[in-house]
Parts: sequence; structure tokens; C-alpha cells
Amino acid sequence: MAEIKKGGEQFSSRWGLLCTILGMAVGTGNIWRFPREVASNNGGAFILICFLALFIWAVPLICAESVFGKKTRMANAGAFKALLGEKYAWVGAFCAMVCIMLGCYYVVVLGWVTKYLVLIFTGFLDAVRAGGTDFATQFFSGFATTPPAYEAWAWFAVAIALSAIVIFRGIQGGIETANKIMIPAVFILLAVLLVRVMMLPGAWKGFEYMFHVNPQDFFSAKIWLAAFTQAAWSSGAGWGMFHVYFVYAAKDEDIQLNAFTVTFGDMVAAMLAGMVVLPAVFALSPDPEAVMKAGANGLTFVHLTNLFAHTSGGFVMAVLFFLALFSAALSSVIAMLETGVRNLIDMGFNRVKATICVALFFFFVGSFSALDNRVFENQDFTWGVALLMVGLIYSLASIKYGVNKLWDEDIMPCSDIHVKWMWQAIRFFPLEFLFVWGWWVYEASTWYPGEWFKFWPITTYMYTPGAMVVEWVGLGVICFLLNNFISKRLIHANALD
Repeated sequence: MAEIKKGGEQFSSRWGLLCTILGMAVGTGNIWRFPREVASNNGGAFILICFLALFIWAVPLICAESVFGKKTRMANAGAFKALLGEKYAWVGAFCAMVCIMLGCYYVVVLGWVTKYLVLIFTGFLDAVRAGGTDFATQFFSGFATTPPAYEAWAWFAVAIALSAIVIFRGIQGGIETANKIMIPAVFILLAVLLVRVMMLPGAWKGFEYMFHVNPQDFFSAKIWLAAFTQAAWSSGAGWGMFHVYFVYAAKDEDIQLNAFTVTFGDMVAAMLAGMVVLPAVFALSPDPEAVMKAGANGLTFVHLTNLFAHTSGGFVMAVLFFLALFSAALSSVIAMLETGVRNLIDMGFNRVKATICVALFFFFVGSFSALDNRVFENQDFTWGVALLMVGLIYSLASIKYGVNKLWDEDIMPCSDIHVKWMWQAIRFFPLEFLFVWGWWVYEASTWYPGEWFKFWPITTYMYTPGAMVVEWVGLGVICFLLNNFISKRLIHANALD
């Protein structure tokens, strides 16, 4: 089925693998998106539904990705070729490219966070304290959202370089080592911040809002849809990155236990972030609802920065917060880069050459998002929703290969837990996909009455269903036309003795 090359890379331990897959899952979706979603969806019921969604949405998808990577020892394109046949290599390539396109704009956020982390250490909070929210708003707009944003582009380039350096060093020496440092740091930093926030007068209002449960909310379709969307975007399930990391897993690695562990860890990180951000906003802001409605960028780079500037001990809080955000964002970008690198390695590239190629692709494609925030917003919407499509592909691929066959041959024999029904829930994912994706299409169509089908220019039609589908189809057609080229060059480069 494939040429075998001995001596593949491998994680040194389960702890190294867990830190790495948690690093992929724990990102900005936990730290700045989750608190906003909790505030927008009435608190407690949303959180409980998120827990449910993680276990019936995320766990089956993580298992599907993991078993594809571990079983074939090949990344996305190679695994689809190996398990489903040569004519399906392009499908795996499409999954990888969605993740890569996501990374091209996501690394822009890492550049912003890196810039702000440096600013915090160079007296920026003093300027914010003097100028207030207006100054913080104008600064972020001038730096990142007013095109052409040359300074943001420069920090975007720095972020790519930082990520590529880690990838150059390989699995154990680079990716695993970095995540062993960064991921425990995220949890520790958030925990320390939580202790500090609990000391703020009025913080209890935020906790009360966050954990209050209104039984009527369980009957709200909006809250259910928001919770499932948060579970999808926060956990990273169905993005193709768990697949790539499990190429390097040990032969006896427990797929289902790791899936449970990473979803639980992801939710813990989100809850810690929620218990930091919401009480801080309620304690320090005269208008908490306005702050929480400011969007991810407004919340983080404007309002929280302003709150830190006007709080006793705010410098330490700002340092801890942006360090946690930096670690979470960097660990996620590393996973997105490695997805491209591993696919090229399967096609015969060495790691150095593959890393250079993927980093240059990130730089070229991502530059448009770095320079013009309208392009960034379009890419965020298009490829963020496309991740749901990738999850659908993994569910259909699992069904085609055989859900019971994958369980009997690859998941159950190495598992310390045997929750077969949760794995078999992968069969129902197409219905879940229609539920969530259909909602997004409907929502987006209401933003552009009579113009929902338009897609050009994307700086005008940033969020239309038309733009989303056209970009998806364009990428899919390119991958399909390159199927034979990709398939013929795929080799098995990570067989473990």
C-alpha cells in the first residue's frame, strides 16, 4: 500500500502527547471567546450544554482523527489514500488545507498578542491610564485594523518565525518541549489570575452571572446552537490536527482516554478564563454588558487592557493574562503549521524544507489578513465555518471505512475505558453538522438582505454565505484536480519499530 521508511518520529511520553494535543485545543477560543459567549447566552445553562456538546460532538471527532493518524502513520492526505483508496487523497488534502488556511489568518492574532505582551513591559498601561478607553481603541485601530496595517504585518512575520523555529526542531526537541512548558503555564497563569480577581470588590457579580441557571434557557434553540458552535471551535475537534499529532503517538496509545482528557482539559481552561474575565469586567467596568459585546478584539485589546490600566496590581494581571494568551495562541499556530509540514513530509520533503515551504505559504496568504482587517474577518468566517465541513468529512470517512471495524481493531484494544456508544455517536455527526452549519448560513444570510449570494469583493461581502461557499468550492476544486499528483507522491515516512 505504501513505501515504508523506518525510524519515524514519536512523542517521548503520554504526558508529552497530552500537553501537545491540549496545546492545539486550548487557544484564543477558550480565553477570549468563551467568556463572551457565556455573557451573551445567560450563563449557566450555556455552560452545561457546552459540556454535553463536548462529549457528543468533540469526543467522537477526536477519536476519528486520532485513529486515522495512529492507524496509518500518515497525515491527512496520506491517511485518506491508505484507508479509502487513491482517489480520496484529495479529500484528505482538502481537510489539511482548511486547517492551513485557518492558520494563515490565525497567526495574525498571535502577532497582535506578541505586540501587546511587549507593550505591557514597556509602559503601555501608563498611556492607557492617561488616555482611557478612547486611547486604547484608537491605538488598536491604528495598529491592527486600519489598512494598510504595516506594523501588524511586521508582528505577523515575527509570529510566523517564532512558530517555524519550534517546528524546525521536530517533535520531541521542538513541539513537545514547547508545549510541556506553555500548556501547564496557561493553566497556572489563569489560576493565579483567578485568585487575584476573586479579591476584587464586586467580583461576585460576575460569578453570580456566570453560574446562574435559568431552566427556560434549556429550551432556547439559540443557546443550544451557540454551545455546539463553541464546543466545535474551542476543542479543535474535526480540524485535522489531532490526526497529525497521532501520527507520532505510541502504538499502544489510548485514543478514547486521550479524547476524554483533552475535552475535559479544554473545558477547564475555558472555565478558568471565564472566571477570570467575567468577574473582572463586572467588578471594574461601569457597563459590563457593553464591554462583553465589544467583540473578541475589543474585549481583549481595548477593554481588558483599559481595566488592567486602572486596577491596583493591573500590571501583574496584564502580564499574566497576555502570557497565557500568548502561550495558548502559539501552541495552536504550531499545530496548524505542523499539519502542513507533516503532509509535505509524507510527500517526500524533509522537515526543514517542508517547514520553509509552509511558513512561506503562511506568510504570503496571511499577509492579506495582516494588512487589511476586512480580509481577516472574511477569512475568520470562511475557514472557521469550514472546520465544520472537515468534521463532516471525518465522520463520513469513518462510516465508509467502518465504525465498528475501527473500534474493534484500533480503539478498543488499547483503551482503559470502553464507552462504545460515544464513539458510535460519530454516525450522527452529519445531522449535527446540518443543525449547526444551517444555522450559520441562515444567520449570515440575514446580515445581507438580498445580497447573501454575493462574494466579491470580499472586503465588502465579508460574511456572506456566497463568499463562504465560493472559497470552499475553489479550494476543493484545486485539491481534486491535484489528486493524482498528490497521490503518486505520498509515501509512508513515519513507520515505528
